[in-house]
Amino acid sequence: MTRPNALVDSISSLSSPRETLEARPGEIPSRAVTVNFQGGRSGRLDMAIPRSAVWADVLDSLRQTNEPVYVEIDPATNAITELLLPREVRVGAIAPTDTGDAVEVELMISQARHYLRRTNPDFQQLLNTLQSAQEEGIPVLVTETLDGYEIIDVQSLPKPPLEGIEVPPPVSRAPAPTPVTLQKAQEIFNLLKDQTCNPMSAPPPCIPFLYPDDGCWGRAHEMCRLMLANGVQPQKVWIYAGSVLRAATQNNPSCKVQWGWHVAPTLLVSTGGSPEIYVIDPSLFLSPVRQTIWFDVQGDPSATLVPSDASVFYRSRSGFVEYDPNYTQTQQVLTTYRNQLKLRSASSVGSPPYSSCVWKVKAIAARCLSKNPPISVKRDIYVRVSPQALTLRQQLAVILSRC
Repeated sequence: MTRPNALVDSISSLSSPRETLEARPGEIPSRAVTVNFQGGRSGRLDMAIPRSAVWADVLDSLRQTNEPVYVEIDPATNAITELLLPREVRVGAIAPTDTGDAVEVELMISQARHYLRRTNPDFQQLLNTLQSAQEEGIPVLVTETLDGYEIIDVQSLPKPPLEGIEVPPPVSRAPAPTPVTLQKAQEIFNLLKDQTCNPMSAPPPCIPFLYPDDGCWGRAHEMCRLMLANGVQPQKVWIYAGSVLRAATQNNPSCKVQWGWHVAPTLLVSTGGSPEIYVIDPSLFLSPVRQTIWFDVQGDPSATLVPSDASVFYRSRSGFVEYDPNYTQTQQVLTTYRNQLKLRSASSVGSPPYSSCVWKVKAIAARCLSKNPPISVKRDIYVRVSPQALTLRQQLAVILSRC
């Protein structure tokens, strides 16, 4: 099984941009697509396999943006049997896990937790490449499994030319936010939630809320752009794990995600007394929620909250900030995770949300809403509760013990 990690040169059988991809509902394209990679390698996509239309779409997206792709090709048939998205990243901390069966690798910028398993036959070689990149401060191209964030390939990149330290451009500090009503906050939340992607096609400019695993900084910046365009002044809140952030979600096959950090926009909301900070996070909630609740559901009492202006695109744990005033990096992040959402949806686990997770997320939401009664969806939380659990209280006890 050969594993090219290269740029897509052409997709020969697509005579028009979406000729094969726009089959009628229930119709499976019958012909094969040949994908040519720079360097002379090629592979075939059998369009009789349902996932191939999505893979062709993702490959064409990567071709247009000149982004690399990782594919596995069967040498006997030349069929592409696996497609993953490598990312150019810098390497932060590398540390053994508590169980000793892997090392955890910090990849910047990424909120997810990444692992290199000792069972990987190339473990030492991959670890050496990661450690060299860490020591030299240079980027590498890292490929991971579709689910689980297990590192399976690391490629060195040419060393960038020596440059002076780049100082971010000055960004004027936004005015203090004016409080909005809870109704207005809900209207803004609904406007943003309506931008969510169809998981199989994920056309731009949709926001991939259904892929909560990673990419929060891009989603948050795009949400802030839309909020500003609709006349409200958001800020952001960053949460950094003391140990690990764990959040229940019906949009991951394992019913939860684990993060090292997370970020979302906030609004100052008038609730009758002193204004309160509410978080706008459609990747986790159905409505705006108080900041204390957003903190609580991520399952790490030792975590730290840090507020910032909406203008901050990325903030490291140490306080280094990056800006993206033209939203070019934001669009790159959104494109990456739209493609990840499409690949997951075309895999054996299918498209989110996952029905097996619904009762778990509803139980968590019920606990949150008991602290936040003004939200209108409270009644729906109790609908279709898992028949395997005797009471909502028992469900909560089980879920909270696993968070």
